[in-house]
Amino acid sequence: MIKLFWNTHNEVAPILGRTNIKEATTDFGWGIYHKENSDKWIFNILKKIKFKTISDVTEIEENDTLILIDSNIERKSELYTKLKLLCSNLFLIHLGDESGIFDLSQIYNNFNFVWRTFCSNKYFNNTNISCIPLGYKSGTNYLSKKDDERKYKWSFMGTPHKSSRHDLLHQLSDVSPSYVYKTEKFNKTILGVKEMSQILSSTKFIPCPNGFVHPETYRVYEALECGCIPIVENAYNYYDRLFPNNPFVKIDKWQEAKLLINEWKETQVLKKQSECTVWWNKYKDKLQNFVKEKIYP
Repeated sequence: MIKLFWNTHNEVAPILGRTNIKEATTDFGWGIYHKENSDKWIFNILKKIKFKTISDVTEIEENDTLILIDSNIERKSELYTKLKLLCSNLFLIHLGDESGIFDLSQIYNNFNFVWRTFCSNKYFNNTNISCIPLGYKSGTNYLSKKDDERKYKWSFMGTPHKSSRHDLLHQLSDVSPSYVYKTEKFNKTILGVKEMSQILSSTKFIPCPNGFVHPETYRVYEALECGCIPIVENAYNYYDRLFPNNPFVKIDKWQEAKLLINEWKETQVLKKQSECTVWWNKYKDKLQNFVKEKIYP
C-alpha cells in the first residue's frame, strides 16, 4: 500500500552541538508553516497517486511504499534509516532548506527518489533528485473575473527587505493604479489568503524580487495560480535553468519593469497572461506525470 506521512510539523531534538534554542524553535515553526500552507500544493503534485494519509509512523507496515513530506531533515537521519528498513519503497518531498548549508547526500541515499524545493547547483544534475517549485500558499486561487477587470497594473505584498525590493518599490512608485501591502517580517501581519487572492486576481503584473537567501519565492507561483504575469529578476538565469522555455518576464533592473508596465499595450498583456496560464497548467500536469512515473515505475 502507498501511504503518505507529513512530518514537517513534528518536533525533533536539536542538532548535536546546537545550543541556540531560539534557532531550533524557529526551525520548528517553519515545519508548522509548511504543514499549514504547503499542503494544497503538495497534494496537487500528488494528484495522480492513490495513497492513504497516515498521522503516525506506527501506521506504517512492512513493505509499504511511503511518501514522506518533511523539513529540517538533517536532524532526522535515524528515522529515515529505520523507515528504509521497513518500507519497500521510500520517497521524500523535502520542503524548506532555503540556505542549503547542510550536506544532505547521505540522508538522500535512504530514498528511492527525492523531490526538493530551493534548488541549487549541487542538485541540478543529480539523477536521484528533482527540483520542484515552492508552490503557492494553500487557499490561493483565481477569483474569476474578466481580464479587463484587472484594475491594478502591478501589486506587491510582502517584506521590503534588501536593496532590490526597496528599488522595486521606488521605481514603480509612480506607476498606477497599483496595490502595495508591506509587512515587517515574513508571515507576520499578512493579508488573509482570500484577500490576497482577490488582489492577485485584480492585478496584471506581479514583480517577483529574489528571496531573502534564494532567488525563488512563493510569489511567483501565487501569481501564476491567479493568472498574473510574473516579472522575475534574472539572477544567474535561475528560472531558465529550472524551467526551460518559461514565459516569465525577466529583468536585470527594476527600471526595466517600470518601462514595460507603462509601455505594453493591452493586447500584449492579454497575450502574455494567456501564455503564462497555459504554460503553468501544462507544467503542473507534466510534474504530476513525472511523480507518477517515479512512484509507479
